Amino acid sequence: MTEDVEEGSEAKKNDVLTFKVPGRILDLSGLEAEFRAISAACGKVLTAEIAARVCTKSGTHLIKLVSPRTDGDHAVLRVDAEGENAKQQLLPSVNAPDIPFAKILFRPLEVTGYPTKSVIQHVMYSDDISEIVLRAFTSVFGADVLKSIRSVILGPPPEILKLSHGEFPIIFIPSPDGGDLQITPVSPAAAFMDIKEVSGLYFQKQVKDAPRVPRGRWHKQAVSSKPQNISGAIGGQRFRFLAEMPRGLAQYDAELYRYVNGGSFPRWRDPDVAVWVMRYADLIDRDKEYNNQDTRAGLDRLADRLINDALAFTEEIVREAASMANAHDIAVESLEKSPRPATVLLRRSWQKDGFDRARLVLGGAHFDYREKQIRKDV
Repeated sequence: MTEDVEEGSEAKKNDVLTFKVPGRILDLSGLEAEFRAISAACGKVLTAEIAARVCTKSGTHLIKLVSPRTDGDHAVLRVDAEGENAKQQLLPSVNAPDIPFAKILFRPLEVTGYPTKSVIQHVMYSDDISEIVLRAFTSVFGADVLKSIRSVILGPPPEILKLSHGEFPIIFIPSPDGGDLQITPVSPAAAFMDIKEVSGLYFQKQVKDAPRVPRGRWHKQAVSSKPQNISGAIGGQRFRFLAEMPRGLAQYDAELYRYVNGGSFPRWRDPDVAVWVMRYADLIDRDKEYNNQDTRAGLDRLADRLINDALAFTEEIVREAASMANAHDIAVESLEKSPRPATVLLRRSWQKDGFDRARLVLGGAHFDYREKQIRKDV
């Protein structure tokens, strides 16, 4: 059931002719009467030409939200997000005289038992009652108007051929064909309305003894004294908020986090280790030419020191990784097996020819023997 619009009643008119959900619950038999009430509230004739103009200037992205100096004929985009099930929301960006006509096409219709949708949405995304809704619309506004809407909305989107020289951000990215692409990021117009809904919770008043109201660093800024210059469907204030990135992890913490989540074992970054490995390599070379009980004992001590320090490092990593895994409900058994001392010692930056020399001595028979002896004694 619907109510007719009383002559001269602004409150009634705004209830019927609106971009907002009006709370006028309808059944299918009352659709034609509701469209007649909408037409009476508009007070002007919606022609096919006007309908085409409104649809042409309706899009998912409104360029005027970036720069109000945008040419009106190059002000909207209609972008379908590939691979997404979500339906794209159009908003009109028309001149002030056309706003009442835009309200006719974008007026939400609340039909009992069905999703709330406008005529534009019924054209774009038909459902079980779309044919009934559009038939009722045609009986009031004419078949030529519906044909005009379908032609524009279901046809190719308008092209943006020029931008104003003002406030557009510019980003350069590599082109697959070589060189660079110049792009200008633009947010969906629906995001403007969605942020108002999301942020509303943060502006609620705190009631005594009630759950604490979440707060944030939000700021309200008036868009324009005439918001219809952007879209009649957008009113009120623009919201700004500050989002801060979490502090970056220190290198050790980042490597430990990657390891816990399936990455490689962290590197042992003590710069002195490379110096001691090279000293060990020098002693190995000398041992080939001259050795006695004292030089052999010194060689063993240096190898043992490298092995024990590497084992201590791996034990520390495994212990901290297990603690982090438990905190994040990750199975400890999924962690990569801790590497042998030789691998721990080698995984670092080396000077010229240093890596080959280190790999030779750390993979040699003496180092392998000392590792077996240490593990046997543990």
